[in-house]
Amino acid sequence: MIGPEDIEYHVPEGIDYKFAETNYFIAMIPEERILATFYTVTRKAVGVCLVDVAIYGCLSDNRGEMLYYDSQQQLPAPERLSRFETPNGMKVHAHDPRNYTLDYVGFDDTEAHLEVRGLTEPFDINDPRHSPHAKQDANARAEQSGLGTAYSNHFDMPCHVTGTLRIRGKDYRVDCVSTMDHSWGDRCEIGLRSMAWTNANFGEDYGLHWINSLDFTKPAGEQEKLSHGYVFENGELYGLTDLRLKTNRLGSIAVTIDAVATDVRGKRHVLYGSPLVGAPWSCYTSVMLYVAMSRWITDEGRIGHGLNMENHPLDMMARLRGRRWTAAPGAICT
Repeated sequence: MIGPEDIEYHVPEGIDYKFAETNYFIAMIPEERILATFYTVTRKAVGVCLVDVAIYGCLSDNRGEMLYYDSQQQLPAPERLSRFETPNGMKVHAHDPRNYTLDYVGFDDTEAHLEVRGLTEPFDINDPRHSPHAKQDANARAEQSGLGTAYSNHFDMPCHVTGTLRIRGKDYRVDCVSTMDHSWGDRCEIGLRSMAWTNANFGEDYGLHWINSLDFTKPAGEQEKLSHGYVFENGELYGLTDLRLKTNRLGSIAVTIDAVATDVRGKRHVLYGSPLVGAPWSCYTSVMLYVAMSRWITDEGRIGHGLNMENHPLDMMARLRGRRWTAAPGAICT
């Protein structure tokens, strides 16, 4: 269970440079096809923090076509996680685990002022009340988490995000349902898992979120496996027991996703997603993620939006796909 103490640092004895704490906030303006993400990674043992602000306005395979990007590494780690300000203009105030205020004033007349209000209690992947796949043993937790030890401790939360976003002098109103998360654990930049983090939000009363592993050595249709997930309905969380995905890809972009999710009540949720805006994202130089805001439709015709993110560790991709110029495309170099 996530409590008030979890908005502060978790600093176990003996941590080293690998231990990290993260926060991720999302603002979507679907009618304008704009997605903004705000990400922090703090490594308290070495006193540094990564702050990454990305704004997307088209669907692209080129990071240079983002609307705005401010990613700065090796900033000083804040003293507290519950309330801090970074040198590149981000302020975060965690009032409690369900409520946050985020302000960011960057460059090129770009800024954000957001209130984040949780629609449910945080979904703790290690709490069996929340996730049917929760594990108690530390090694089993890491294996089941989707991202290895980086998600040893992790929560997701559906939230109502309101406020304003200013992009290069133009103002937009933010009023969306999205998802935020927080993680802490050993997060070595080499050896991360290939995984996806996906949500589909249809209003304050209903939505889904899931984490799934990815195994690109398997054929299409067998690559994805549920790690953890939930349905939220009218303020209540219902853990997912099963998830079936069919994903069509164009390069790194998942252009269609067919999903059938089953929750602990035995209720099935059928939905179809496709990206509206997105681009590659490298929060660390050792990974290439693809981040997109997708439009979702249920089999009953309800339309929603959410973020779909897939992580492709470059050490894993080099192991699977690395080749010399003399090799045929797709050949594995040994």
